[in-house]
Amino acid sequence: MKPLRWFASVAMSVLLVAAPVAVLAQDPTFAPIPNTIWVAADGKYEAEPDTALMQFNISAQEDNLQAANAKATKAAEQLRQLLRTNGVDPKQAEVGMFSVNPVYDYKNPKRKLVGYRVETNITIKLRDFSKVGPITQDLADMDAAKIKAVEDRPPPRAR
Repeated sequence: MKPLRWFASVAMSVLLVAAPVAVLAQDPTFAPIPNTIWVAADGKYEAEPDTALMQFNISAQEDNLQAANAKATKAAEQLRQLLRTNGVDPKQAEVGMFSVNPVYDYKNPKRKLVGYRVETNITIKLRDFSKVGPITQDLADMDAAKIKAVEDRPPPRAR
């Protein structure tokens, strides 16, 4: 029994000395610290996805700031209604950024203010993957309705 115990202690000593050497061989910039035991590990974990992350933005541009803000507010309310229709609480939507920027015409040497753009980024985390498709489809339908409305809009009057 004693030779077996002696062999086990020698093997453990070799492992404790060899492990730091193997780690140090991987990172040549790392200096060894005396009287230290190093342990390294590598692992892998795989799991089914459990959260869908939907990110999009609302952007509205108009001649004046009040109109741009009203248009963005209307789009946000349409989004809230779209979420309610699909069984998602609108409070789950996180607003990441809200900005108001002037829009200039750079075609002329003098910059001319032509309007304002209101933008916001929205993120929704969904645990129910069956809601992703309908929400995406409804958002696409909403965009198609906007494009149609812009096409049907009469041309601006000359000032």
